[in-house]
Amino acid sequence: MAKKKLLWVAVMAIFLASCGAPKVLITPKTEATNFEATGNYSQALTAWTSYFETTAIEEVAGADFAQAAKTAFKAGNAAQAISWFDQARYKNYADAGMYQTLAAIYNQQDNLSKELSALEYITENFGSDNSEVNTRLLAIYTEIDANDKALAVWETLDGASKNKEENLDNYFEVNKALENEAVCDSLAEVLLDKNPDHMDALEWNAKKYYWAGQNRYEREMAKYNANKTRKNYNTLLKELDLVTADFKKALPYLNKLWKLNPGKEYAGYLANIYARFGDEDKTEYYKNYMK
Repeated sequence: MAKKKLLWVAVMAIFLASCGAPKVLITPKTEATNFEATGNYSQALTAWTSYFETTAIEEVAGADFAQAAKTAFKAGNAAQAISWFDQARYKNYADAGMYQTLAAIYNQQDNLSKELSALEYITENFGSDNSEVNTRLLAIYTEIDANDKALAVWETLDGASKNKEENLDNYFEVNKALENEAVCDSLAEVLLDKNPDHMDALEWNAKKYYWAGQNRYEREMAKYNANKTRKNYNTLLKELDLVTADFKKALPYLNKLWKLNPGKEYAGYLANIYARFGDEDKTEYYKNYMK
């Protein structure tokens, strides 16, 4: 009896060993997420396609369509991404990343209005603390001259974003459009600290000092010519010293602009300054570029 029992135990042990561990079935959805995790977006896209083809649409969650769409975009298939995003929206699903990806697609397609709509949807429905979204909104609002909206977005940027040259550039353009001269004066200095060759900031300072001097010169000459007295002549001389001081402030910026982009655009300013300084050679040199 004991021998039979031992034989039975041995047979069962062999049988169980031969069966091995149960096989774990991996679904296409699981495969897709695994491929995504390793950055293999092309195979993830194939797996998502298989999942949708083998699963009743009623059983597919909107979040799955959205995730698959983001993967499709990363795999370089924007058309498929849009199609799956449409399915996600049909199932009343939305998340910030979904609309940020849509904005990126429309950006690639150079469709500014749709890109703007996607970005504004994010801020209206998921908050305005996304620095990447806000940076792009600032750029678009600047481009389309929506200056009040641009200023509002600027206020939502964090300190690091406000310190980036591309954002400072756009903020500078907005304030120039709004004629906020004091703000522009400050921004020009900040931009030149970051980039000494910043053309717009160099131009701002050059023209600021040039026109301060030129307008003073014309104003004071008109006053003197209207009433040529010794007293007014002495006043004129003092004012002309201030004109010279303004031109001297403008000159380094104009010389830098000339070095970066020599030609007719800046020649007139330089010719006029050197004419005021009595430097005939330099005056003629720059006049030759004005023809």
